[in-house]
Amino acid sequence: MADSPKISIITSVYNTQDYLARTVQSILAQTFTDFELLLVDDGSPDNSGALCDELAKTDPRIRVFHQPNGGPASASNTGLDNARGDYVGFVDSDDIIEPTMYEKLYNAVQVPGVRLAACSGDCIDEEGRTIQGRVVAIGEHGVRDAQELLLDAFQTGSFYGPLSWNKLFDIRLFRDKGIHYDETMLFGDDASVLHRVFEGERCNCLPDTLYHYRTRSGQITDTVTFPPRKLDDLRMYWDWLQYFATRPGREEYVRWATARYWRLFYQFWCQAGAAGNQAALKKDFMAHKKHLDAVLPDLVRSPLLPAGEKLRAVLFCISPTALYRTATAWGGLTAKLRKGN
Repeated sequence: MADSPKISIITSVYNTQDYLARTVQSILAQTFTDFELLLVDDGSPDNSGALCDELAKTDPRIRVFHQPNGGPASASNTGLDNARGDYVGFVDSDDIIEPTMYEKLYNAVQVPGVRLAACSGDCIDEEGRTIQGRVVAIGEHGVRDAQELLLDAFQTGSFYGPLSWNKLFDIRLFRDKGIHYDETMLFGDDASVLHRVFEGERCNCLPDTLYHYRTRSGQITDTVTFPPRKLDDLRMYWDWLQYFATRPGREEYVRWATARYWRLFYQFWCQAGAAGNQAALKKDFMAHKKHLDAVLPDLVRSPLLPAGEKLRAVLFCISPTALYRTATAWGGLTAKLRKGN
């Protein structure tokens, strides 16, 4: 294998021995062949680390790194520090990618003035079956200001922008800007630094669905429960809000980021209530609520929120618990009335 491949593909590995071989197979099947695959074993207690070593024997493009468990951001940073390619991409160790993914993304970053590209994705279950209705997509394709991908996330809740695994980056976007993933983030770790990666850049956005994200029971993204680590998203969105508030000409970003922060906070509070761990997480929520209280005047003045939602925000800031109990009781009552009819 060449010492300077065009692309370095980084796969952080932790407890995915049942899926890793299929993931690696989908990467090795790429029509774009000038790449290296860095498998970073993040202290897996299962057989994943040994499997990495076995897979490396099958293809000289695979390089394996073993490290004590440090979390997904730590593993990604190990990959970044050891990558030899001009471009870098990320693939989770239980996901599947289309054979043409990196060929299409590489061609997309050859457009003048473009140093990153993104594609669409969908969600698959443990058996590899597509989960209908769960997609990563964006409405406007083609070359655009990369930070507009975050604005789209604020406006629509789309994950197309705030993800690393659906993108190909010029590696200088990390190295020249001195960017590593935030190792204190256990949720959203692949997104929390992207505002800095995107700064001053243009992204070529493809509509092609090239990435298949696997959802497994018990994952931190499992929607049946509310994992405490998900509160990292509140920190991430608050950091984004603060970042854009200091950037001239980004007033629209700030308005939408403020509205998204409120909606995300309220959504998480309700999800924790439904999951039964709201009381246990109340202290953690309250650590973030001071930020929500600070932007409440902006929410009340916001042209983006209807009057009823503004009132909900005010009542929530006065007493999140009281509002949730009232809303839950009202929801139960109306459900009974509908059932009676």
